[in-house]
Parts: sequence; structure tokens; C-alpha cells
Amino acid sequence: MIKPELFDLVELLVDLPEYNLIMGEQGTIVEDYNDGCYEIEFSNDRGETIALCPLPMQQFIVIWKAKSKTWLSLIS
Repeated sequence: MIKPELFDLVELLVDLPEYNLIMGEQGTIVEDYNDGCYEIEFSNDRGETIALCPLPMQQFIVIWKAKSKTWLSLIS
């Protein structure tokens, strides 16, 4: 599993009805709580924040690494 880092782009693996988010939505890691949870910011197409969610790694996958500026393949 790829270790999430600040500013990585992630994709939801689950629906989050309490935040009006569905599986497949993409967000950015804005905080690492060092306990396995990360604060993810989800935005609309105008760049406005629509949700800030503290999520465990099991609820998302990293699809773009900010540090290396590379997309990650979902196929291993």
C-alpha cells in the first residue's frame, strides 16, 4: 500500500452520506494526524470546499503523488 502524504490526490473507496460524498470522488490530503487518519478536502468544480473529512486509509486510495508529480496505476 502507498503511504499517503500531504497534498496527494485521493479517491474515495466508500460512500460518505454524512458528507454527501460518493465512492469515486476525489480530494486532497491536507493534514496527517499520525494515527492512521488523514484530513481530506473535497472541492467542487469552482474550487470551493464542499467537505473536510477525517478518514482512515482504508476509505481511500492515493491516485496522484504530489511530491513526485506522478499518477499511480491501480493495476499492480
